[in-house]
Amino acid sequence: MKKISLLLLTLITSAFVIAQLENTRWKSTVTIEEPVNVIFDFKKNTVALYRVADGTLIENMSYTCNNTSFTLRKITGQSDCDNATPGKYGFKVNHNKMLIKLIKDDCYDRSSVINDTEWSVWKDPVAIKVSEAILKQYVGGYEMDAAHAITITLEKGILYAEGPNNKLPKSPLTPESNTKFFLRIAGVEWDFIKDAKGHVASLISHEAKDYELKKVR
Repeated sequence: MKKISLLLLTLITSAFVIAQLENTRWKSTVTIEEPVNVIFDFKKNTVALYRVADGTLIENMSYTCNNTSFTLRKITGQSDCDNATPGKYGFKVNHNKMLIKLIKDDCYDRSSVINDTEWSVWKDPVAIKVSEAILKQYVGGYEMDAAHAITITLEKGILYAEGPNNKLPKSPLTPESNTKFFLRIAGVEWDFIKDAKGHVASLISHEAKDYELKKVR
């Protein structure tokens, strides 16, 4: 009876771990020649890695997992990995965060991207309608310092952000509330902050950590 109980506990635990990953999506910034914001999209037996900015598929893989690790095998994609070489990685989920560390992978093209990365649960932004009067308040220039300047413009009811020094081409902002916007190209949310008088004073970019850019014009 004790052995049966232990077996049932093991099966339940394994099912719970698989359920943690199945039908979930996780965002991180990885290095593929340069830093790229990506999504790990876990299905029942497969996982896709694609770019946040435009949805371009980087790699489609099969996976199996147990309590503490998962094993990946390439199906299709951009890496030099062959379809027979497995990559085994340890993972730990804590609330809305997942840490991934290499156990064994002979494909450097994969391990160099995935190893020692932190991921956050991803949810698609839901756009709402925001009046042009509110949007106009956010138009202007924002700086963290002189080298990191962002310009916000308004065109045909849509806010755009641009920052050449930040490698940010002119990109639309998706409103999630009257003060929160999603910058898809970077996969980050921005909050516009007002001062005590109700004037827009800064924006906060929620990345691996929060960055505040003061409104300077």
